Amino acid sequence: MGIQYQPYYAHVPDQAHYYGQPQPYYYPPPHPGQKPVPRYHKEQRGSGTKWCLRCVCCCCCCFLLFILCLVGAMAFFILYYNPQKPNYDVKEFAVKSFNLNDNTLETDFKVSVEADNPNDKISILYEKGSMFDVSYQGTRICSGSGPEFQQPTKNVTMLNISLEGKNDLNSNVKDSFIEDQKNGKIPLDIHIYVPIKFALENSKSKIIDVMMKCYRS
Repeated sequence: MGIQYQPYYAHVPDQAHYYGQPQPYYYPPPHPGQKPVPRYHKEQRGSGTKWCLRCVCCCCCCFLLFILCLVGAMAFFILYYNPQKPNYDVKEFAVKSFNLNDNTLETDFKVSVEADNPNDKISILYEKGSMFDVSYQGTRICSGSGPEFQQPTKNVTMLNISLEGKNDLNSNVKDSFIEDQKNGKIPLDIHIYVPIKFALENSKSKIIDVMMKCYRS
């Protein structure tokens, strides 16, 4: 038997013009050990683009799910714990010493600060490193530190702070101080820096580090 050839029809566009029937093209069979020639190859177009779109959609869904979980956790925290900011008020400011000798100002104050924790389920921990400063026209004249303690829920605590200082004043600040002393009114600024932590109810871990700053003139 002779070698049988398979017909091959070439694709001709619709716009082309030809006369008669298309003639078959015969190609020889593959040699031993050679892969057969495919009759056609179907090109897969857009597979890479579809994969990228699926990846982007998956990332967007994961991000949206994360945002929903975060919003739900925040809503639960706010509704259940109902956090409220603590309130602080200077109730007493006693002057034990306030003397100007040449350019040196010696001060000794006693300050009583009322700390109010209005939260029902959050206690406040006052850590070491608090600082109470008193300044005059931007110049610190005395300072002191507050106690280290834990304030329970729904509690009002009175903090008694002793402030002492001995500082030299420049000529401008000294002249302003003497003028205010003659008028009988010396404006002072109180700055309070307190590192605190909030402890949640039924939780042993202490969370939310905060540096509290209070100013009062």
